[in-house]
Amino acid sequence: MYSFSLITLEDLQQIEYSSKFPGTQTSWIADWYHTFKKHNDNHFGLDKKAYIVTAYEGNKLVAIVPLMRLTRTYFKYFKLQFLEFLGQQWSGMGHDIIVIRELEAGFVEELFYWIKRNISYHFLFLKYLPSSSRLKSKFRFYRYAGAPFVQTSSFSDYERFRLKVYSRKFREDLRRTYRRIKRDGFKMEVEQHEIDEYSLAAIRNISASKTTDGKSDLYENKLKEDFHLKIYRQNPSKVVFIKFNGEAVAYGTLIDINGQRIGVDSAFDRKFRKYGVGIHCIDQVIRDGFEDNVQKLSFGLGMDTYKFQFTNCIEEFFMCYDFKIRLKSLLVLPYFHYRIKKMNQDVSLVMERNKQQVITDAENNKTSNDKFNFVESVEI
Repeated sequence: MYSFSLITLEDLQQIEYSSKFPGTQTSWIADWYHTFKKHNDNHFGLDKKAYIVTAYEGNKLVAIVPLMRLTRTYFKYFKLQFLEFLGQQWSGMGHDIIVIRELEAGFVEELFYWIKRNISYHFLFLKYLPSSSRLKSKFRFYRYAGAPFVQTSSFSDYERFRLKVYSRKFREDLRRTYRRIKRDGFKMEVEQHEIDEYSLAAIRNISASKTTDGKSDLYENKLKEDFHLKIYRQNPSKVVFIKFNGEAVAYGTLIDINGQRIGVDSAFDRKFRKYGVGIHCIDQVIRDGFEDNVQKLSFGLGMDTYKFQFTNCIEEFFMCYDFKIRLKSLLVLPYFHYRIKKMNQDVSLVMERNKQQVITDAENNKTSNDKFNFVESVEI
């Protein structure tokens, strides 16, 4: 039998534990809540309240579940209360029960029996769950996102990785664009910097060009920028720049946690699109990962097609939901369930398409000239 209770965010910050995901770090949870608590819209939610659930076996802390209740409006009139992981609403990088000690098989049942009795809500909606989550024993999992990654520890060096993973076409794209860069009189340089006001000026300038493609610029939103800066301060971090004749034209920001390097944000100046500065930047991030002996390099959660050019590994993340028998819940349930199934279907299609591409690229690589161990390096 387990006992459960609620603690404050201040209490949570006094507890020491190891964190598998950035989003379950004490500092991440507290920073997210204090940054976005008063940011009210239908995505982030309104009337936010933290519910940090602790689980004890006897007098020993065995698990922590950082939740948040928030309100969203459906069909203009239905105000519904959602209970979610604190922080999954934006910039999520993996969430789950924080396990302190080994848990018995019945833990999840006991946990959610207690939650239903002690916290009022219409829908329980949990996202960014790994396939190994204990919640799978109780809830049906739906696909939500993928995180392409490079298991750098599986390769002796960058060249072995490049020849094994990059498709022939992609390797040629890197060579072709590099030749164009040189032909047009640019000197391409790679620089690494701490993330400070100096580097931020270049980051903001490059990120602003995203709007050319109809994408949002993170740094237009003061709260989102502030939160990212807190992430960089709380973890070992840096930014990698690609520069043409001294001008920064692409960047990638990175944090290190538990032997893993995670890409947080990246962009390239759209004026230099034809030179492939974006792919050269990510390629350089991978090179640096090998040089720094990181065990794993993740490109972060997202289904952006370009990320899958760099890897043959995808970590899948899931979502699940439950509801209380209340009038509003039952009225909205068919629509909510439809949205969940639709997202699962859309993500599954992207996943399968990219997995098939990985298989095709691997087969093509076997028939390429690389079987003769002929290595053509791109000099930077």
